[in-house]
Amino acid sequence: MSPVSRGRKPAKRPKHQRSHPTRAPLDVSRVERWPKLLHGPIELSGCVVQGQADQDLVVLAATLTAGKRTVGVEVVVNGREVDVIELHPVPEDALAVLRSGFEVVEAPLTPEEFRSQVEAALNVKADSVAWIRERIPDLLKLGRDPRPDLPERVAQLRRWLGLPGYDPLPRTPSADPLPLVLPPPGPATGLWLAVALAEPDDAIWRRLEVRSDVTLAGLHRILAAAFDRDEREYHRFETAYGGFSVDAQSCEGDRFDDVTLGQVVTSPGHRLVYEAESWRHWIRVERLVGLPEAPTCLGGERAAPPPECEDERSYEMLLEARRDPYDEDNEDLIEELGGHGFDPEWFDREVINERLARLS
Repeated sequence: MSPVSRGRKPAKRPKHQRSHPTRAPLDVSRVERWPKLLHGPIELSGCVVQGQADQDLVVLAATLTAGKRTVGVEVVVNGREVDVIELHPVPEDALAVLRSGFEVVEAPLTPEEFRSQVEAALNVKADSVAWIRERIPDLLKLGRDPRPDLPERVAQLRRWLGLPGYDPLPRTPSADPLPLVLPPPGPATGLWLAVALAEPDDAIWRRLEVRSDVTLAGLHRILAAAFDRDEREYHRFETAYGGFSVDAQSCEGDRFDDVTLGQVVTSPGHRLVYEAESWRHWIRVERLVGLPEAPTCLGGERAAPPPECEDERSYEMLLEARRDPYDEDNEDLIEELGGHGFDPEWFDREVINERLARLS
């Protein structure tokens, strides 16, 4: 007869012999299960933004915690609008989409920044859908929506993050488009740069040795000295991480040029564009070298166009006028375009290095 049939409780097993039921892994595969995952106040942590150079795509990732349950959220922003929203039982998996086999730059966000960027991307997506529904409704009937449950995911994410619902009224964006995040400055090294004007047929170029920890503002001063220009003129750099200029308000989306050269180009073959007034220059990293004491010009060809030549057309007019400088019309044109005393074939490395030495 068993202990139970005799009216006695069975003896308890020692703790080390007891079997504990294993908790089933969190299932986030279907969006209808999402509202049941997290209850109560949501805590945001581990907020991160990721991006790839030369790609107009970022991933906003964070950890959502309510009570004892934690999930990772991944928001893929393509252009300026939300493209994908995924949940992950393991929060670290929310960052795996870009890390797998790609060179990724990454930066932390505050919870407020994360909410702001997510809300902006959600609104842009909703604006786009509303515009299509109003203007070309037949487009929504063509084919099958590859992400039919995205509206449900958006609604749930808004609830979890405490974001207001979509307001279709015209408005300014709630957050500026998130630029591709810059990597932190690395150890300083030397860089050989090949710099050439983009437009004249006859190459005008310089090879420079600079430090990677020079700011883009400092690089502008070096380039102005190398091409005999006024360093006070307007300038702008175009990089894989967006635009940088002396006046970030003059060009939408630009940031100030106080970042270092090594943050925007890191390896041989990397390129950027330098614009001084209306002249564009291609810059390419040729090699990494030892840390130089000062910027140096290693070589080059031809003089840069005079400041009075505002574009390639005016420079070509000057070169044409110099072929017959004693013609009365040409003489006036040479005067107007700053051609008196100008030699297009001039290049003196020692003179340029004297200018560079004064900078440092």
